[in-house]
Amino acid sequence: MKKIPLIYLILLILFLISCKKEKAVHKPYLKEGEYRGEYFPTEEWRECKPEAVGFDSNKLEEVYNYANNPDITTQALIIIRKGYIFFEAYFNNFTQNSVHCSYSVAKSFSSALLGIAYYERKIKSLDEKIYNYFPDYKEYFDRDNTGFKKVITIRNLLTMTSGIKWNEENYSRPENDVWIMIDEADDYFDYILSKPMRYRPGTDWNYSSGDSMLLSRVIEKSTGKDPFEYGKEKILDKIGIKNITWEKDGAGHTITAWGIRTTARNFARFGYLYLKNGYWDGEQIIKKRWVEESLLPVSSHYPEELSMIDFYGYQWWLLPALENYQSYNIPPKTYLAWGLYTQQIFVIPEKELLIVRLGYDNDADNDEWREAEFLNLVLSCMNN
Repeated sequence: MKKIPLIYLILLILFLISCKKEKAVHKPYLKEGEYRGEYFPTEEWRECKPEAVGFDSNKLEEVYNYANNPDITTQALIIIRKGYIFFEAYFNNFTQNSVHCSYSVAKSFSSALLGIAYYERKIKSLDEKIYNYFPDYKEYFDRDNTGFKKVITIRNLLTMTSGIKWNEENYSRPENDVWIMIDEADDYFDYILSKPMRYRPGTDWNYSSGDSMLLSRVIEKSTGKDPFEYGKEKILDKIGIKNITWEKDGAGHTITAWGIRTTARNFARFGYLYLKNGYWDGEQIIKKRWVEESLLPVSSHYPEELSMIDFYGYQWWLLPALENYQSYNIPPKTYLAWGLYTQQIFVIPEKELLIVRLGYDNDADNDEWREAEFLNLVLSCMNN
């Protein structure tokens, strides 16, 4: 048998090694480049290879496969560490330039605007009665025989403890107040304020887009500007968010409960602003104190009546909101903006980590997208 010359054997081995490396590099969801120091993505996001920010490229394939599960409908997934995109994937005909509806992720934007107005002293106190902001809806407050409606505060709206009767538990049921309001009301304020009171404000928690929508009037009256225009001036233009719209109701009120449409990278900009505690390229856009206060649980504001509400802040969800989170080693200060059909901006300050996931999960309560499991999978890809 004729022997293969040693030089050819060496070349063959080198060729096979190079093919293996080339295959690993060509994972389209992984970025390339090095970490070049801190910056702010006002103009463009910087990208780098996962290893440059402490992630294992090979392990990230599991993250990609998790998101690409055909039993859920992921449309975009971006993972950012230290301000650098190192993982970016789009599915189901979605692209980097596609705009996506925020659904309730918009609530967190609205909370930020309210905080800016508050620290500009346009709002005297979070314990101010909202009655003062709705003089043209006075009849609804006067007709309330419980007397509770007149004592609803701005803080009650922020923490979803207004006490206004509101059903948002099941989006497929015809009695869901969001769908009734969309189908039957031009003026959303009129619909919400006409609802009866269920309990005294500050004594129970109930997820309510109605509460969030009423913040639109508080922002408008206190600043003298439409919330979207105020948002562009105070946040969006400053952090480079372009190609964005914000829906209004039939009466022309910005829908501060939902309705933002923009790209995944723009949602990431907003998340990065919070990861940086409201600071952006030389300017404290949102007061750090407001960011911190927004992430205090409802129980810290109403300790006696609502001592168990540890999963929600000022229109932001906190770690205990994630099912089975105790089974994983997820940093305790993790928080997220969360919208219908599983729109999510995860912020993990302890790891300098930001994740945006957009999708269209029709049955988010019963599908295979499990937030705590997913976050644990991402964190397991970290080398440091």
